[in-house]
Order: sequence, then C-alpha cells, then structure tokens
Amino acid sequence: MNNKLLFAALLLGCSQAYAFPWYVQGDNFRGAQLMSPDERKTHVARLQSMKSFDECKGYMSAHYLELDRRAKDKGAALPPVQGDPCEVMKTMGRFR
Repeated sequence: MNNKLLFAALLLGCSQAYAFPWYVQGDNFRGAQLMSPDERKTHVARLQSMKSFDECKGYMSAHYLELDRRAKDKGAALPPVQGDPCEVMKTMGRFR
C-alpha cells in the first residue's frame, strides 16, 4: 500500500473532530514556521469549519500562495506540498 493510501486509511479511522491531530501542536504542517501562533490557530479553525470541497480548495490555494510569498521574502525554502487536507476531509465525509 502506498503512503498516501495508508495515510488516508489511518485518517478514516479517526473521528471527524480529530481530522488533523498534528495541528494541535501548531507547528507540524508546511509553512507553520512562517506563521504566528495565532495565525496557525486561525488556519486550523478555518480548515475545520469548511463547508464544501470547493471552499476548502480555494482557501488552501490562497494559503499556499501566501506561504510561498512569505518564504520568498525571507529567503526560506518550503518543502513541496504533500497531501491535500481537502481531499482527506472529503474522504472522511466532512463535505456534502
């Protein structure tokens, strides 16, 4: 089983309230080091409140652009985007 399928399968076993448990620590996602603690909390809350897949994809697209801009301004390198929280939430049935 490839890593993406294993990851999705593991997340399916989690309750919806804990769709992204690593976010609780606040610094375990791409670009977290470029965000303030309040920004990280707001980001997590926004993800958890998404009502549709399209809303989520639009938000994440803008979020990644902002992180890329911040990284460029600071001369930092971000890892490539891996995984898709919107797809995970869709798989978990979070969107109608």
